[in-house]
Amino acid sequence: MSHLEKRANRYYAVLTVPEDVRSTIGRLRYVQSTGTEDRAEAKLRAAILVAGWKSEIAKARGKRPDPKATFWENLRRDYIEAQGNGDEAVQFAIEAAAEVAAEKVSNPAEAAKLYTFATNQMGTLLAPLVEGWKGSMRRLAQKTIDQRHRDVKRMADHFVSVEALKPKQVKEWTDKLIKEGATVATMERIFDGCRSFWRYLQDELVVPVEAADPFAGSFRLARNRATRNTVDRQSFTSEDLAKVYDAARSKGDTALADLIALGAYTGARIEELCSLTVETSKDGVFSIVDSKTEAGIRQVPVHPKLRALVKRLQEASIDGYLIPSTAAGQYGVRSDPLSKRFGYLKTKLGFGPGHVFHSIRKTTATLLEQAGVPEGIAADILGHEKKTLSYGLYSTGSSLKDKLNAITKVCYPSSLDRPE
Repeated sequence: MSHLEKRANRYYAVLTVPEDVRSTIGRLRYVQSTGTEDRAEAKLRAAILVAGWKSEIAKARGKRPDPKATFWENLRRDYIEAQGNGDEAVQFAIEAAAEVAAEKVSNPAEAAKLYTFATNQMGTLLAPLVEGWKGSMRRLAQKTIDQRHRDVKRMADHFVSVEALKPKQVKEWTDKLIKEGATVATMERIFDGCRSFWRYLQDELVVPVEAADPFAGSFRLARNRATRNTVDRQSFTSEDLAKVYDAARSKGDTALADLIALGAYTGARIEELCSLTVETSKDGVFSIVDSKTEAGIRQVPVHPKLRALVKRLQEASIDGYLIPSTAAGQYGVRSDPLSKRFGYLKTKLGFGPGHVFHSIRKTTATLLEQAGVPEGIAADILGHEKKTLSYGLYSTGSSLKDKLNAITKVCYPSSLDRPE
């Protein structure tokens, strides 16, 4: 460590202030006596002083004053540098400094974690891997990416290192989440993010590709014990959905009526439908390129009864999208205003909180099942992940011809049978 200077018979801790923060901090250099002539003791005291100064520099740069990102991170960086230089004296000094600081932490478990972090005993850190994983999620909507990142970062802050991801430790963490009030929906959402992150670790060979997912068992148990405070979604009958469609048309909300028709004959999610463009609706096929899941990236044949409607929407489009939207906000979720209008309309018609736009997916799935469509083909139409090893892992999916034959079996009564 190059932060010691000997003046007369005593050692001083020193650190040059970076140019970009000198005006904020008001000095060019930190200098303070360690109060000792013993070099080993001086290294110990200097390590503590320098870590504090680096924390001040980080704050001056506008960084969040998080202890692990400043004091403890600086200790860890200097420790790794000393390991690389083979300087055992510096390593000893930092270990002593970390021990003194850890004794001031009230939570013993947290103190032990911080000490092992500072002395580079934690193995492969999760934090930088989480950021790499976030950058790999290019197919998802930004809102979904940000939510998954928050969930997985929460996990990484708890475990800190890859090596800490063990089934028993994950079980303890999920127990903690449940005690804090996590619902079934929250646990499922966090699990989706953690599962995606684990696959990323396997893809990057950070963990062996054959390594068992440490999250799977614990989250499966946790879902059974978590609070269910959400309303179960219910399916519209085909007659009820036709009623909602007719009401949208009678109200003059053509965009909403068109959206309902598209959902009825594709089973697609509302944002998938609102993201359809003229370019992604060519040659009798809807190409869904933006979905909340990997399985959601798919091609869905245009139902014969939608062809006239799709042609009209293509010709009327002024911004490239099939469904017009007035969406605004941080993420520009095009479905938001239409979702709200759908909610108001269905409530006015007497449908409760269990009936939402997503219920149309259930309606389509029900009609496919009642028509005898094989589950694998229905999953490829709806964008569901296949659970079996043979189909889920190895199959490239159903053909467009098979999907068209299947979707053609979906039909509705009233004017929804002939949307134009």
